[in-house]
Amino acid sequence: MGTAHAGIGHNIVPERARLSGTLRASDAETRALLQDEAHRISEATASVHHLKAQVRIEVGTPSVVNLLEPVSWPQQAVITVLGKDALVPFGMLNMASEDFAYYLAKIEGRFLRIGAREQGEPVVSAHSPQFYPAEESTFIGAAVLAETARVAAASLHKCTVPPLLERQKKH
Repeated sequence: MGTAHAGIGHNIVPERARLSGTLRASDAETRALLQDEAHRISEATASVHHLKAQVRIEVGTPSVVNLLEPVSWPQQAVITVLGKDALVPFGMLNMASEDFAYYLAKIEGRFLRIGAREQGEPVVSAHSPQFYPAEESTFIGAAVLAETARVAAASLHKCTVPPLLERQKKH
């Protein structure tokens, strides 16, 4: 996404033009390369036309990077809480800007999405005014996150904590 603004008249050569947008990449090295290229291309294009370019890039949220071991934690949790059929891989590289990336830059973890639509309803973006989550998705999400924490704790501390469903059966 981005914007381009170069005045308001359709038959006037504008004195200035302004472009804005985001640069997103799946890793820090590619992101740095994109920033360098944005500077280089803007300045070279302006120079060819005897113009000046000002390039300002604000570094935003880092890339979300899920490491291998933590990837299995929520997968195990989803299977335990909801069954194998409930586990649906995202299926593509996620280029969303997520604040959770700051946590992953400091500690091991896993970014996951928990479905929130009513069964049979169309898929609607979570950032859309038409988004309305199914009420039970809050409780399902909480159960999956709690079980993910249990699986992660058992993995990190090599301790034995019975799965959520086993604990429930005993009580």
